[in-house]
Amino acid sequence: MSTAEESKSLKRIEDLLTVLVKVSLAETLQSIRADKQQQFLYENTGCLAVKELSKRTKFSVGKISGIWREWESKGLIIKDGKSFKKVLS
Repeated sequence: MSTAEESKSLKRIEDLLTVLVKVSLAETLQSIRADKQQQFLYENTGCLAVKELSKRTKFSVGKISGIWREWESKGLIIKDGKSFKKVLS
C-alpha cells in the first residue's frame, strides 16, 4: 500500500471515528448547549485560562474543575498536561 493510500485510509478511519464520537456524545452536548454558561465554558475550554472562564461564567474555579472532571469521564474532553482540551472541535 502506498503512502497516499495509507493517508487516505487513515483519514477515512478518523472521519468514521469522529462520527461515532459525535453520536455517542450527542446527548451530553445537547445538555451543555441548553445552558448558556456551560456552553460558553465548553466552547472556550482549552482557549481561556480557568480564572477568565470563572469570571465570564460566574462559576467558581472549583465548580469548573468539577464540570471538567465530569466531562472527562464522559469522554468529552481530555487532560492535556495541566489543562483540558476538547475531543471534538
